[in-house]
Amino acid sequence: MTVKTQITFKDFLMFHLKSSFPRLMAFLLILMLAFILKESVDGNTENTLLQSVPVWSGILLVFMVIRSFFSIRFAFNSNKNIQERIDYTFTEETIRARGETFEEEFTWNSVYKVKENKGWFLIYQNAQVMSMVPKKFFAKEQVSGLRTIIKANQVKAKLRKD
Repeated sequence: MTVKTQITFKDFLMFHLKSSFPRLMAFLLILMLAFILKESVDGNTENTLLQSVPVWSGILLVFMVIRSFFSIRFAFNSNKNIQERIDYTFTEETIRARGETFEEEFTWNSVYKVKENKGWFLIYQNAQVMSMVPKKFFAKEQVSGLRTIIKANQVKAKLRKD
């Protein structure tokens, strides 16, 4: 099965923002709790505390989103391979990715793990390197076909049920 893909900056940005959202919220929650603890230890009144926490949390959230945007834009622009049109060919034994300036092929037994979310198949070659395959380029039967191949090769995988 062959799937022709091309990741746009918007795709890349939305993927990273959605995947980092839980970490961002956890960080903000911990920071807010630390701020509340500090304010209560300092003996500030409850009224001042309720006014300052939302303001500083909002400022921090805006800063973190802006910083993330520029970091993601730099990562996307500095990796020309990810911007190319990439044809993925999935067989029972191998995965082949062919871009405009590169070609790679690896076997399913060398795959570290596969994660599937609503919009992507993430095929990890090791703990840090993954191929991002957008599902919007798959026909419905190709999605189920790829899931079948992944399961048949007993790859460590977190796949959707739909």
